[in-house]
Amino acid sequence: MGYSASPIKRPRRTKAQIEALRADLYAIAETAQPCSARHIYYLGIGRLWDKDAGRSRRNYSVVVRELGHMREHGSIPWEWITDGTRLVRQDEQYDSVEDALAHATETYRRNLWASQSRRVEVWCESDSVAGVLLPITSAWGVGLYSCRGQSSKTYVHEAVVDYLRQPKPLTACFVGDWDPSGRSIPRSVAARMERYGNGQLDLDFQQIAVTADDVRSGQLTTHYVNTADANFKRYEQECRAEALDPMSAVEVEALRPGLLRSRLSNAIEALIDDIAAWNLLSRAEEAERELLQTLHTRVSEALRHESSDPPAP
Repeated sequence: MGYSASPIKRPRRTKAQIEALRADLYAIAETAQPCSARHIYYLGIGRLWDKDAGRSRRNYSVVVRELGHMREHGSIPWEWITDGTRLVRQDEQYDSVEDALAHATETYRRNLWASQSRRVEVWCESDSVAGVLLPITSAWGVGLYSCRGQSSKTYVHEAVVDYLRQPKPLTACFVGDWDPSGRSIPRSVAARMERYGNGQLDLDFQQIAVTADDVRSGQLTTHYVNTADANFKRYEQECRAEALDPMSAVEVEALRPGLLRSRLSNAIEALIDDIAAWNLLSRAEEAERELLQTLHTRVSEALRHESSDPPAP
């Protein structure tokens, strides 16, 4: 006689429970936005749901499903939840000269870093984290690179070629997980940059998050390490050097989005070494934006006047 496992039936949430869950998701997203669905999942662990164990993604899947429902039904703004995977490659196009001037006025940015001794960029482990960091990198005018796991050789080589066109010391702020793969990314990227740059690149690679101090605080949600990861042995050595448990890991989403953005902003600001020059260019940027606005206004008036003139006989 054969036996098979009995299916496990979990009680379905009532309508009231679903509405309560959505209200909690809204409150978390409103405070943390812009953020990823994974960040919201981590922010609710221990209070709204337990951390998924083993290979289960049950609670995370509920978060993703309900956030999708809420956005599609207009109960939460789309822009609160980031998705860095949508990449479009297309030249900028405009409906008219007036449209082009309007866009230029809105987006004009001076390269304020031209006045500083170092070039600054931000590298992160995933597209979802990139969406969380984008408001800060945009505000400070620095590049944001998403490694999407371990960066390809081509990806890093193209970055190095770009650096060498403007020979300047480079500081790269990195945001990634504290686990075997996450810790290997900055080492690998830094090593490739040094190799592809043939020793011509002055590189300072700074880990902004997750740091050993973050893990040491004991305030972040952890998970078991995959000991089969090819990078585990090196990770184990790093953890023991920091007096940390090598069997535990922390994903960057365990840090509150607001904390990540604040920490990154402070790190970037600290790299400005000539404040007077920065402020001078910043004032010039404002004046030039006003000039573009004036030009846009005059072109718009000229085009309206031209369209209202009677046709020549």
